[in-house]
Amino acid sequence: MTGRFVFGPPTARRCRMTETRPAAEAPAVLGPPPAPLVGSDWLAGRLGEPGLVVFDASVGAHRGAGRRIPGARPFDLDGALSDHDAPAPHTMPAAAAFEEALRGLGVEDTSTVVVYDGAGVYSSARAWWMLRAMGFDRAAVLDGGLPAWTAAGLPVEECGPAYEGPPGSFTARPRPGLLVDFAAVGTALTDPGALVLDARTRERFTGAAPEPRPGLRGGHMPGAVNLPFGDLQRDGLMRPAGELREAFAALAGDRDRLYFSCGSGVTACVLALGATLAGYRDLAVYDGSWTDWAVRTELPAVTGRRGQFFDGERSGDRFAGPATGDERFLLTDVLAAQRATLELKCAGLDAELALRSVEPSTLSLLGIVRHLADVERRWFRRVLAGQEVPALFSSEADPDGDFDGAAPGPGAVAAAWEAWRDEVAFAQSFTAAAPDLGVEAEDEWRGKVSLRWVLIHMIEEYARHNGHADLLRERIDGAIGV
Repeated sequence: MTGRFVFGPPTARRCRMTETRPAAEAPAVLGPPPAPLVGSDWLAGRLGEPGLVVFDASVGAHRGAGRRIPGARPFDLDGALSDHDAPAPHTMPAAAAFEEALRGLGVEDTSTVVVYDGAGVYSSARAWWMLRAMGFDRAAVLDGGLPAWTAAGLPVEECGPAYEGPPGSFTARPRPGLLVDFAAVGTALTDPGALVLDARTRERFTGAAPEPRPGLRGGHMPGAVNLPFGDLQRDGLMRPAGELREAFAALAGDRDRLYFSCGSGVTACVLALGATLAGYRDLAVYDGSWTDWAVRTELPAVTGRRGQFFDGERSGDRFAGPATGDERFLLTDVLAAQRATLELKCAGLDAELALRSVEPSTLSLLGIVRHLADVERRWFRRVLAGQEVPALFSSEADPDGDFDGAAPGPGAVAAAWEAWRDEVAFAQSFTAAAPDLGVEAEDEWRGKVSLRWVLIHMIEEYARHNGHADLLRERIDGAIGV
């Protein structure tokens, strides 16, 4: 329809406009939105202007709710604007099909598009990202969606027939890389410069809550991190850009290549919107998201709560002995469990993964192994046994060489483990041979120390660094636990 909508009181209107523009008048082209997100006041001041297209991209229960922003056209993500032959719902249709659908909705290459949904900022972000992926940048999401619009007392109308106006000239110009498949995400999961963020709830991310699609396995991709899309909103509106930047930086550090996933690729686009508002530019959405990943049974998944470990049987084996006994037994048994915990948290990691850290720290799992090898060597060989041996990985010139050593070459990770196990074996044999826990030695830092104190200190040392290992391991592949 070509007529201008005349504002009236905020009551329901029929989907019909009565005022028309003379045919001879050449309407001015409305400029593009000032940002990827616009407020209700911005849209209200331009509603009905030539060149403006308002889309209702509601899905599920919010679709066809009986009222809409006046003149809104349906962006049907549950229907024509998804590829129903794909294994996952809401998959992007082919460029030709998308172009045909947008032309059928009257969209021109010069149109200015605002998308909203009935839930707030939910599926509207998906429509916005699809338009971007097809080379169209003259689009924005309505902040707060229909709830914010009605809360502002702005008019709505009853939903009548679908769009019946003239077709448009929209041209699809696909941009590779904005919507990606499982292979690209799999590569990103092992890329130290990239991060995969999952927009689902924490319960679905960990697998504690079932997926809404029957039979779909739960959990998440190893190496992905959780950022529920609702965390980017406050009172139904997107949080300010500065707060969004802080939310992403807390997880991404200095990584600027961000990939987004969710259940089927809808709320992942809310994260893409938030990251765009925060200033990130190298962004991609996993089309099909967890549904596509989970149905591919050859792809790995991580499940479990933080109170469980990713390998339950091996986790239980750490505590093989009873929790009663004399002092020597309890101290050595607890220390043995802490040592086994370190091995378990590092299991299966190669040299590249072992070097990944959490900004701004340079500490890695490999650094922890090196450090604890030097700690074992210091207390048991140098102090208690009185051997004049140098540290393995640190020195006076580089006291943090164990933590922050240069990137290792081939075999360096295996060499670090071999050194650590040699030092553990020496410590265990020394402790077993000691006549009692009161054996003493002189240390330049602590003064006189006993074997009893050294065992307690070693338990403390491992417990602290196993906490660091928790965070590092989850960053690498999502494995979590105690």
